[in-house]
Amino acid sequence: MSRTSVRVVRSSVRVKRPVGVAILASAGVILGIILALVSMALIAYKVMLGIPLALQMIDLAFAIVVPFTIVWFFWGLWEVLQSAWWSHIIGGPLAVAGLGAAFVWRDTIIGLLVRGLPVTVHPWVGTGFVWSVWVVLILEMVTVIYLLTARKTFGVGAPKPLWQQRRLR
Repeated sequence: MSRTSVRVVRSSVRVKRPVGVAILASAGVILGIILALVSMALIAYKVMLGIPLALQMIDLAFAIVVPFTIVWFFWGLWEVLQSAWWSHIIGGPLAVAGLGAAFVWRDTIIGLLVRGLPVTVHPWVGTGFVWSVWVVLILEMVTVIYLLTARKTFGVGAPKPLWQQRRLR
């Protein structure tokens, strides 16, 4: 019997989602959507001021990639996927380091963000950037710490079913 002829039927067993995972996943998805909307609003404002969209390609790339990556990872937590657990455990410290670097170089980043904007808007953009970095930083740190305690929920360290175990010959 070949391995391809074995069919494993998925059962409709509902995975219990702990309240902490639900809260963190919801907060992450909402945060990612808010970041996407605010980023797109800033880009639209720049276009309205006459800055061509072609000069905002880096802003546009970050406005799409960063928020939707956040949504993707936190949606995986909502679905209680083992890959989401691993992505936060491995990528979380990297994200925290990157956010720390963004906070250290905030003046340079804010200078790039406000390029072409009226001077009266600069403090708003700066404050919004600093707050968003802090919120994402705190959320990711809390998520990683919590996920280290909830690893059994995601099947990490739990015994595997017989059909997933490898046979040693």
